[in-house]
Amino acid sequence: MPFYKSFLNTLVLPIANTLTGGYYLKYLKEWKELDVLSENELELLQSKRLNNMLAYAKKHVPYYKNIDASKISDFPILTKNILRDQTSNLVSDDYNIDDLDKHHSSGSSGIQSFTYMTKEHTFYLRALQTHWWTWSDYRVGDNLLQFGISQKRSLLKKLKDIFYKCTYVKAFGLSETELEAVLIKISKKKRVFIAGYPSVINQLAKTAIKQKIKSDVVGIICFGDKLFDNYHNNMVEAFGSNCKIIDTYGCAEGLLMACKRDLDSYYVMSPHVYLEIVDDNGYPVEDGTMGHVLVTCLTNKAMPLIRYKLGDLAIKLPKTDYPEDGLLNYPLLKKVIGRETDIVKTTMGITLNVHSFTGVLEYFQEIKQYKIIQNDLESIIIEYIVDANYKFDQGVLNSIENKLNTLTKNCLMIHFKEVTEIRPTKSGKPQIIESNLKSF
Repeated sequence: MPFYKSFLNTLVLPIANTLTGGYYLKYLKEWKELDVLSENELELLQSKRLNNMLAYAKKHVPYYKNIDASKISDFPILTKNILRDQTSNLVSDDYNIDDLDKHHSSGSSGIQSFTYMTKEHTFYLRALQTHWWTWSDYRVGDNLLQFGISQKRSLLKKLKDIFYKCTYVKAFGLSETELEAVLIKISKKKRVFIAGYPSVINQLAKTAIKQKIKSDVVGIICFGDKLFDNYHNNMVEAFGSNCKIIDTYGCAEGLLMACKRDLDSYYVMSPHVYLEIVDDNGYPVEDGTMGHVLVTCLTNKAMPLIRYKLGDLAIKLPKTDYPEDGLLNYPLLKKVIGRETDIVKTTMGITLNVHSFTGVLEYFQEIKQYKIIQNDLESIIIEYIVDANYKFDQGVLNSIENKLNTLTKNCLMIHFKEVTEIRPTKSGKPQIIESNLKSF
Protein backbone atom coordinates (compact mmCIF):
# COMPACT_ATOMS: atom_id res chain seq x y z
CA MET A 1 0.00 0.00 0.00
CA PRO A 2 2.15 2.90 -1.28
CA PHE A 3 -0.34 5.47 0.06
CA TYR A 4 -0.14 4.09 3.61
CA LYS A 5 3.66 4.02 3.59
CA SER A 6 3.69 7.58 2.30
CA PHE A 7 1.23 8.58 5.05
CA LEU A 8 3.48 7.04 7.71
CA ASN A 9 6.74 8.46 6.41
CA THR A 10 5.56 11.96 5.48
CA LEU A 11 3.10 12.62 8.31
CA VAL A 12 3.05 10.18 11.26
CA LEU A 13 6.80 9.62 11.58
CA PRO A 14 7.81 13.31 11.31
CA ILE A 15 5.19 14.30 13.89
CA ALA A 16 6.32 11.57 16.29
CA ASN A 17 9.94 12.53 15.65
CA THR A 18 9.24 16.18 16.53
CA LEU A 19 7.37 15.24 19.71
CA THR A 20 10.32 13.12 20.88
CA GLY A 21 13.04 15.69 20.22
CA GLY A 22 13.83 15.21 16.54
CA TYR A 23 16.73 12.82 17.09
CA TYR A 24 15.47 9.72 15.30
CA LEU A 25 15.23 11.10 11.77
CA LYS A 26 18.40 13.14 12.30
CA TYR A 27 20.44 10.01 12.97
CA LEU A 28 18.74 7.99 10.25
CA LYS A 29 19.94 10.65 7.82
CA GLU A 30 23.42 10.61 9.36
CA TRP A 31 23.84 6.85 8.91
CA LYS A 32 22.83 7.08 5.27
CA GLU A 33 25.58 9.66 4.81
CA LEU A 34 28.14 7.52 6.69
CA ASP A 35 27.43 4.56 4.42
CA VAL A 36 28.94 6.37 1.43
CA LEU A 37 32.18 7.48 3.09
CA SER A 38 35.50 6.10 1.89
CA GLU A 39 37.65 3.76 3.99
CA ASN A 40 40.04 6.59 4.77
CA GLU A 41 37.25 8.96 5.77
CA LEU A 42 35.77 6.34 8.11
CA GLU A 43 39.16 5.65 9.71
CA LEU A 44 39.77 9.36 10.34
CA LEU A 45 36.28 9.79 11.81
CA GLN A 46 36.69 6.81 14.14
CA SER A 47 40.13 8.00 15.27
CA LYS A 48 38.80 11.48 16.02
CA ARG A 49 35.83 10.16 17.97
CA LEU A 50 37.99 7.67 19.89
CA ASN A 51 40.51 10.33 20.96
CA ASN A 52 37.70 12.68 21.96
CA MET A 53 35.99 9.98 24.03
CA LEU A 54 39.19 8.98 25.85
CA ALA A 55 39.99 12.62 26.69
CA TYR A 56 36.42 13.24 27.82
CA ALA A 57 36.37 10.16 30.07
CA LYS A 58 39.62 11.15 31.81
CA LYS A 59 38.19 14.60 32.52
CA HIS A 60 34.59 13.83 33.43
CA VAL A 61 34.24 10.19 34.52
CA PRO A 62 35.28 9.49 38.15
CA TYR A 63 36.43 5.94 37.40
CA TYR A 64 38.94 7.18 34.78
CA LYS A 65 40.09 10.50 36.32
CA ASN A 66 43.16 9.07 38.06
CA ILE A 67 44.23 6.78 35.23
CA ASP A 68 47.55 7.58 33.58
CA ALA A 69 46.60 6.79 29.99
CA SER A 70 47.43 8.46 26.70
CA LYS A 71 46.13 5.82 24.30
CA ILE A 72 43.41 3.17 24.23
CA SER A 73 45.70 0.29 25.23
CA ASP A 74 46.63 2.16 28.43
CA PHE A 75 43.06 2.00 29.69
CA PRO A 76 42.07 -0.94 31.92
CA ILE A 77 39.73 -3.62 30.63
CA LEU A 78 36.19 -3.01 31.87
CA THR A 79 34.53 -6.24 33.02
CA LYS A 80 30.88 -6.92 33.78
CA ASN A 81 31.68 -7.12 37.50
CA ILE A 82 33.35 -3.70 37.42
CA LEU A 83 30.45 -2.29 35.41
CA ARG A 84 28.05 -3.58 38.04
CA ASP A 85 30.07 -2.55 41.11
CA GLN A 86 31.24 0.85 39.82
CA THR A 87 28.08 1.98 38.01
CA SER A 88 27.83 5.41 39.60
CA ASN A 89 31.57 6.09 39.13
CA LEU A 90 31.29 5.29 35.43
CA VAL A 91 28.67 7.98 34.81
CA SER A 92 29.97 11.35 33.62
CA ASP A 93 29.81 14.27 36.08
CA ASP A 94 28.16 16.26 33.28
CA TYR A 95 24.96 14.25 33.83
CA ASN A 96 22.54 13.39 36.61
CA ILE A 97 22.05 9.62 36.62
CA ASP A 98 18.35 10.08 37.51
CA ASP A 99 17.80 11.92 34.20
CA LEU A 100 19.29 9.15 32.06
CA ASP A 101 17.71 6.14 30.36
CA LYS A 102 18.62 2.89 32.12
CA HIS A 103 19.44 -0.21 30.08
CA HIS A 104 20.25 -3.64 31.48
CA SER A 105 22.09 -6.61 30.07
CA SER A 106 20.25 -9.85 29.31
CA GLY A 107 22.08 -11.56 32.17
CA SER A 108 22.85 -14.56 29.95
CA SER A 109 26.45 -14.49 31.21
CA GLY A 110 25.17 -14.89 34.76
CA ILE A 111 26.06 -11.29 35.69
CA GLN A 112 23.36 -8.62 35.48
CA SER A 113 24.69 -5.14 34.74
CA PHE A 114 23.31 -1.70 33.89
CA THR A 115 24.26 1.12 31.56
CA TYR A 116 22.94 4.66 31.25
CA MET A 117 22.49 7.02 28.31
CA THR A 118 20.64 10.15 27.31
CA LYS A 119 17.33 9.94 25.49
CA GLU A 120 19.12 11.33 22.44
CA HIS A 121 21.50 8.38 22.44
CA THR A 122 18.60 5.96 22.86
CA PHE A 123 17.13 7.38 19.65
CA TYR A 124 20.58 7.17 18.05
CA LEU A 125 20.53 3.41 18.63
CA ARG A 126 16.97 3.07 17.35
CA ALA A 127 17.95 4.91 14.19
CA LEU A 128 20.96 2.64 13.65
CA GLN A 129 18.82 -0.43 14.21
CA THR A 130 16.26 0.81 11.67
CA HIS A 131 19.10 1.58 9.27
CA TRP A 132 20.27 -2.04 9.52
CA TRP A 133 16.74 -3.25 8.88
CA THR A 134 16.62 -1.29 5.64
CA TRP A 135 19.54 -3.42 4.44
CA SER A 136 16.98 -6.26 4.16
CA ASP A 137 14.83 -3.88 2.04
CA TYR A 138 12.45 -3.28 4.97
CA ARG A 139 10.67 0.06 4.96
CA VAL A 140 8.45 1.52 7.65
CA GLY A 141 4.91 0.40 6.80
CA ASP A 142 5.84 -3.07 5.55
CA ASN A 143 4.20 -6.02 7.29
CA LEU A 144 6.43 -7.04 10.19
CA LEU A 145 6.46 -10.13 12.40
CA GLN A 146 8.64 -9.38 15.44
CA PHE A 147 9.68 -11.86 18.12
CA GLY A 148 10.58 -10.34 21.49
CA ILE A 149 11.08 -11.24 25.12
CA SER A 150 9.02 -8.51 26.78
CA GLN A 151 5.32 -9.26 26.61
CA LYS A 152 4.31 -6.09 28.47
CA ARG A 153 3.48 -3.78 25.60
CA SER A 154 2.87 -0.22 26.78
CA LEU A 155 0.14 1.85 25.16
CA LEU A 156 2.78 3.67 23.11
CA LYS A 157 4.24 0.38 21.87
CA LYS A 158 0.80 -1.00 21.08
CA LEU A 159 0.04 2.10 19.02
CA LYS A 160 3.41 1.71 17.28
CA ASP A 161 2.57 -1.92 16.46
CA ILE A 162 -0.74 -0.84 14.92
CA PHE A 163 0.68 2.03 12.87
CA TYR A 164 3.76 0.06 11.78
CA LYS A 165 1.73 -3.08 10.94
CA CYS A 166 3.78 -5.10 13.41
CA THR A 167 2.64 -8.47 14.78
CA TYR A 168 4.52 -8.87 18.08
CA VAL A 169 4.94 -12.45 19.36
CA LYS A 170 6.76 -13.86 22.39
CA ALA A 171 10.18 -15.18 21.44
CA PHE A 172 10.53 -18.36 23.47
CA GLY A 173 8.39 -21.21 24.72
CA LEU A 174 6.24 -21.37 21.59
CA SER A 175 4.65 -24.72 20.79
CA GLU A 176 4.48 -26.06 17.25
CA THR A 177 0.73 -25.34 17.28
CA GLU A 178 1.40 -21.70 18.18
CA LEU A 179 4.08 -21.40 15.49
CA GLU A 180 1.66 -22.87 12.95
CA ALA A 181 -0.94 -20.27 13.93
CA VAL A 182 1.63 -17.49 13.42
CA LEU A 183 2.52 -18.88 9.99
CA ILE A 184 -1.11 -19.07 8.93
CA LYS A 185 -1.59 -15.46 10.01
CA ILE A 186 1.36 -14.10 8.01
CA SER A 187 0.57 -16.33 5.01
CA LYS A 188 -2.44 -14.09 4.37
CA LYS A 189 -0.26 -11.00 4.02
CA LYS A 190 1.93 -9.67 1.24
CA ARG A 191 5.58 -8.68 1.58
CA VAL A 192 6.31 -9.78 5.15
CA PHE A 193 9.50 -9.16 7.15
CA ILE A 194 10.52 -11.16 10.21
CA ALA A 195 12.71 -9.77 12.99
CA GLY A 196 13.94 -11.53 16.10
CA TYR A 197 16.04 -14.29 17.60
CA PRO A 198 17.46 -16.71 15.00
CA SER A 199 16.65 -19.68 17.26
CA VAL A 200 12.91 -18.95 17.25
CA ILE A 201 12.86 -17.97 13.55
CA ASN A 202 14.54 -21.31 12.89
CA GLN A 203 11.71 -23.09 14.74
CA LEU A 204 9.21 -21.10 12.68
CA ALA A 205 11.03 -22.13 9.49
CA LYS A 206 11.07 -25.81 10.50
CA THR A 207 7.34 -25.67 11.21
CA ALA A 208 6.73 -24.03 7.82
CA ILE A 209 8.68 -26.81 6.11
CA LYS A 210 6.94 -29.58 8.04
CA GLN A 211 3.43 -28.19 7.59
CA LYS A 212 4.12 -27.00 4.01
CA ILE A 213 2.89 -23.48 4.82
CA LYS A 214 3.95 -20.92 2.24
CA SER A 215 4.19 -17.19 2.93
CA ASP A 216 5.54 -14.08 1.23
CA VAL A 217 8.52 -13.49 3.53
CA VAL A 218 10.95 -11.22 1.70
CA GLY A 219 13.35 -10.31 4.49
CA ILE A 220 14.60 -11.57 7.85
CA ILE A 221 16.54 -9.54 10.44
CA CYS A 222 18.32 -11.64 13.08
CA PHE A 223 19.41 -10.34 16.47
CA GLY A 224 19.80 -11.49 20.07
CA ASP A 225 21.46 -14.88 19.59
CA LYS A 226 23.54 -16.86 17.10
CA LEU A 227 22.52 -17.45 13.48
CA PHE A 228 23.93 -20.92 12.81
CA ASP A 229 24.40 -22.25 9.28
CA ASN A 230 21.65 -24.85 9.73
CA TYR A 231 19.27 -22.11 10.93
CA HIS A 232 20.10 -20.10 7.80
CA ASN A 233 19.56 -23.13 5.58
CA ASN A 234 16.17 -23.83 7.15
CA MET A 235 15.09 -20.22 6.62
CA VAL A 236 16.10 -20.37 2.96
CA GLU A 237 14.23 -23.66 2.48
CA ALA A 238 11.12 -22.33 4.20
CA PHE A 239 10.97 -18.82 2.77
CA GLY A 240 12.94 -19.04 -0.50
CA SER A 241 16.39 -18.16 -1.74
CA ASN A 242 15.30 -14.60 -2.62
CA CYS A 243 14.55 -13.83 1.04
CA LYS A 244 17.23 -11.40 2.31
CA ILE A 245 18.62 -12.56 5.66
CA ILE A 246 20.44 -9.91 7.70
CA ASP A 247 22.48 -10.97 10.73
CA THR A 248 23.33 -8.34 13.35
CA TYR A 249 25.75 -8.21 16.28
CA GLY A 250 24.93 -6.08 19.30
CA CYS A 251 24.29 -6.25 23.02
CA ALA A 252 21.70 -5.05 25.50
CA GLU A 253 24.14 -2.59 27.07
CA GLY A 254 23.44 -0.21 24.19
CA LEU A 255 25.99 -1.24 21.59
CA LEU A 256 25.10 -2.09 17.98
CA MET A 257 28.45 -3.26 16.74
CA ALA A 258 28.26 -4.99 13.37
CA CYS A 259 25.90 -6.27 10.72
CA LYS A 260 26.03 -8.43 7.61
CA ARG A 261 24.73 -7.11 4.34
CA ASP A 262 26.21 -8.30 1.05
CA LEU A 263 29.26 -10.18 2.35
CA ASP A 264 29.89 -13.24 4.50
CA SER A 265 31.68 -10.90 6.93
CA TYR A 266 30.15 -8.30 9.25
CA TYR A 267 30.47 -4.56 8.66
CA VAL A 268 31.69 -2.96 11.91
CA MET A 269 29.93 0.33 12.73
CA SER A 270 33.21 2.18 13.23
CA PRO A 271 31.66 5.65 13.78
CA HIS A 272 29.83 4.13 16.79
CA VAL A 273 32.29 1.59 18.23
CA TYR A 274 35.98 0.72 18.35
CA LEU A 275 36.62 -3.03 18.54
CA GLU A 276 39.70 -4.86 19.82
CA ILE A 277 40.27 -8.62 19.69
CA VAL A 278 42.62 -9.81 22.46
CA ASP A 279 44.01 -13.05 23.88
CA ASP A 280 43.42 -14.52 27.36
CA ASN A 281 45.96 -12.07 28.80
CA GLY A 282 44.41 -9.01 27.20
CA TYR A 283 47.00 -8.55 24.44
CA PRO A 284 45.99 -7.97 20.79
CA VAL A 285 45.82 -11.02 18.52
CA GLU A 286 46.60 -10.96 14.81
CA ASP A 287 43.70 -10.37 12.44
CA GLY A 288 42.30 -13.74 11.45
CA THR A 289 42.84 -15.14 14.97
CA MET A 290 40.03 -15.77 17.43
CA GLY A 291 40.04 -13.70 20.61
CA HIS A 292 37.98 -11.89 23.22
CA VAL A 293 35.99 -8.86 22.11
CA LEU A 294 36.71 -5.52 23.80
CA VAL A 295 34.42 -2.70 22.69
CA THR A 296 34.68 1.04 23.23
CA CYS A 297 31.58 3.12 22.60
CA LEU A 298 32.31 6.35 20.72
CA THR A 299 28.88 7.93 21.01
CA ASN A 300 27.66 7.71 24.63
CA LYS A 301 29.32 10.38 26.77
CA ALA A 302 26.86 9.97 29.64
CA MET A 303 28.45 6.62 30.53
CA PRO A 304 31.52 5.91 28.39
CA LEU A 305 32.24 2.20 28.04
CA ILE A 306 35.96 1.84 27.34
CA ARG A 307 37.48 -1.56 26.51
CA TYR A 308 34.34 -3.28 27.76
CA LYS A 309 34.78 -7.06 27.81
CA LEU A 310 31.48 -8.39 26.53
CA GLY A 311 32.28 -12.04 27.11
CA ASP A 312 32.18 -12.71 23.36
CA LEU A 313 34.70 -14.27 21.00
CA ALA A 314 35.22 -13.06 17.44
CA ILE A 315 37.69 -12.92 14.54
CA LYS A 316 38.66 -9.84 12.52
CA LEU A 317 39.05 -10.29 8.79
CA PRO A 318 42.67 -9.60 7.71
CA LYS A 319 42.89 -6.55 5.46
CA THR A 320 44.51 -8.70 2.77
CA ASP A 321 41.30 -10.73 2.58
CA TYR A 322 38.96 -7.76 2.16
CA PRO A 323 36.80 -8.23 -0.96
CA GLU A 324 37.01 -5.56 -3.63
CA ASP A 325 33.30 -5.52 -4.37
CA GLY A 326 31.84 -4.76 -0.92
CA LEU A 327 29.01 -2.24 -0.92
CA LEU A 328 30.39 -0.42 2.14
CA ASN A 329 33.81 0.63 3.43
CA TYR A 330 33.44 -0.14 7.13
CA PRO A 331 36.00 -2.50 8.79
CA LEU A 332 35.09 -6.20 8.67
CA LEU A 333 34.63 -8.92 11.26
CA LYS A 334 35.20 -12.33 9.74
CA LYS A 335 33.13 -14.20 12.30
CA VAL A 336 31.34 -13.74 15.59
CA ILE A 337 31.94 -16.99 17.46
CA GLY A 338 29.67 -16.24 20.39
CA ARG A 339 30.14 -16.18 24.13
CA GLU A 340 33.29 -17.40 25.87
CA THR A 341 31.02 -19.97 27.46
CA ASP A 342 30.19 -21.23 23.95
CA ILE A 343 33.65 -22.79 23.72
CA VAL A 344 34.86 -26.26 24.74
CA LYS A 345 38.59 -26.50 25.49
CA THR A 346 40.79 -29.60 25.71
CA THR A 347 44.10 -30.66 27.25
CA MET A 348 45.67 -30.72 23.75
CA GLY A 349 44.75 -27.10 23.07
CA ILE A 350 42.05 -28.08 20.56
CA THR A 351 39.09 -25.70 20.78
CA LEU A 352 35.54 -26.61 19.79
CA ASN A 353 32.94 -23.92 19.26
CA VAL A 354 29.19 -24.29 18.84
CA HIS A 355 29.59 -24.92 15.11
CA SER A 356 31.75 -27.96 15.88
CA PHE A 357 28.80 -29.60 17.62
CA THR A 358 26.00 -28.38 15.34
CA GLY A 359 28.05 -29.64 12.39
CA VAL A 360 27.86 -33.14 13.87
CA LEU A 361 24.55 -33.37 15.70
CA GLU A 362 22.38 -31.71 13.06
CA TYR A 363 22.61 -34.93 11.05
CA PHE A 364 21.11 -37.02 13.87
CA GLN A 365 17.39 -36.31 13.78
CA GLU A 366 16.89 -38.83 16.58
CA ILE A 367 18.17 -36.11 18.93
CA LYS A 368 15.56 -33.39 19.37
CA GLN A 369 17.61 -31.05 21.56
CA TYR A 370 20.99 -31.15 23.23
CA LYS A 371 23.35 -29.20 25.46
CA ILE A 372 27.08 -29.61 26.06
CA ILE A 373 28.38 -29.02 29.60
CA GLN A 374 32.09 -28.73 30.43
CA ASN A 375 33.26 -28.71 34.05
CA ASP A 376 36.90 -29.69 33.44
CA LEU A 377 39.40 -29.95 30.57
CA GLU A 378 39.26 -33.73 30.42
CA SER A 379 35.56 -34.31 29.71
CA ILE A 380 32.16 -33.03 28.60
CA ILE A 381 28.59 -34.08 29.33
CA ILE A 382 26.08 -34.09 26.47
CA GLU A 383 22.54 -33.77 27.72
CA TYR A 384 20.03 -34.82 25.08
CA ILE A 385 16.32 -35.21 24.48
CA VAL A 386 15.16 -38.01 22.19
CA ASP A 387 12.74 -37.20 19.36
CA ALA A 388 9.86 -39.65 19.70
CA ASN A 389 9.22 -39.46 15.95
CA TYR A 390 12.45 -41.32 15.18
CA LYS A 391 13.92 -44.66 16.15
CA PHE A 392 16.65 -44.22 18.73
CA ASP A 393 19.27 -46.69 19.99
CA GLN A 394 22.79 -46.76 21.42
CA GLY A 395 24.23 -46.75 17.90
CA VAL A 396 23.22 -43.09 17.55
CA LEU A 397 25.31 -42.08 20.56
CA ASN A 398 28.21 -44.24 19.39
CA SER A 399 28.22 -42.50 16.00
CA ILE A 400 28.14 -39.05 17.60
CA GLU A 401 30.97 -39.99 19.95
CA ASN A 402 33.11 -41.32 17.10
CA LYS A 403 32.70 -38.14 15.06
CA LEU A 404 33.54 -35.92 18.04
CA ASN A 405 36.53 -38.09 18.92
CA THR A 406 37.85 -37.48 15.42
CA LEU A 407 37.60 -33.71 15.99
CA THR A 408 39.33 -33.89 19.39
CA LYS A 409 41.87 -36.60 18.54
CA ASN A 410 40.41 -38.70 21.38
CA CYS A 411 41.59 -36.29 24.08
CA LEU A 412 38.13 -35.63 25.52
CA MET A 413 35.95 -38.04 27.49
CA ILE A 414 32.33 -37.81 26.29
CA HIS A 415 29.49 -38.68 28.66
CA PHE A 416 25.87 -38.80 27.48
CA LYS A 417 22.89 -38.04 29.72
CA GLU A 418 19.30 -38.42 28.56
CA VAL A 419 17.00 -35.76 30.03
CA THR A 420 13.38 -34.70 29.59
CA GLU A 421 14.03 -30.96 29.72
CA ILE A 422 16.85 -28.57 28.85
CA ARG A 423 16.27 -25.20 30.41
CA PRO A 424 17.18 -21.98 28.64
CA THR A 425 19.28 -19.22 30.22
CA LYS A 426 17.70 -16.68 32.56
CA SER A 427 17.14 -14.41 29.58
CA GLY A 428 15.07 -17.11 27.89
CA LYS A 429 17.64 -17.81 25.18
CA PRO A 430 18.61 -21.40 24.42
CA GLN A 431 22.19 -22.34 25.27
CA ILE A 432 24.07 -25.08 23.43
CA ILE A 433 27.33 -24.96 25.40
CA GLU A 434 27.68 -24.33 29.11
CA SER A 435 31.32 -23.91 30.07
CA ASN A 436 32.16 -23.78 33.76
CA LEU A 437 35.87 -23.23 33.12
CA LYS A 438 37.37 -20.00 34.40
CA SER A 439 38.24 -17.20 31.97
CA PHE A 440 40.20 -13.98 32.53
